Amino acid sequence: MAKGFGKDAPKRQEEQSAPTGTAEPPAAPAPPRARVIRETPQVVADRMFSRIVLCSGIPVFTGMALLPVFYYLKVVMDIEAPLWLVYISQVLTFGGGLMGITYGAMSASWDPTREGSWLGLTEFQGNLAILLDKNKQRD
Repeated sequence: MAKGFGKDAPKRQEEQSAPTGTAEPPAAPAPPRARVIRETPQVVADRMFSRIVLCSGIPVFTGMALLPVFYYLKVVMDIEAPLWLVYISQVLTFGGGLMGITYGAMSASWDPTREGSWLGLTEFQGNLAILLDKNKQRD
């Protein structure tokens, strides 16, 4: 007897109708689609990681540093900054950190043999074109 809740499940149609000696063997599974697996070279991944840390770390740590500054202004200096100023500064810094993740990955040179520029503006434009072209091919 099977453990579980309620009554035993009814047998499937195939099990009920197939005689014991004449069952056909199960069909072989379909071969997987031919997929090209491209790995990101380690040099490019390291380049992306360092840019992501730089582009997102600066705004995030700025936002974290502003919290004690606003606290110090209010408690010690008795200067009360408007609440909207605190909110706007936090949204801009932490939002800038989120945007820095994207820009850090997109501004790195995806060519393992080429380092790329310091700001990465030309790499960002080229990588964006590659990314948008791949999305068009999927549709």
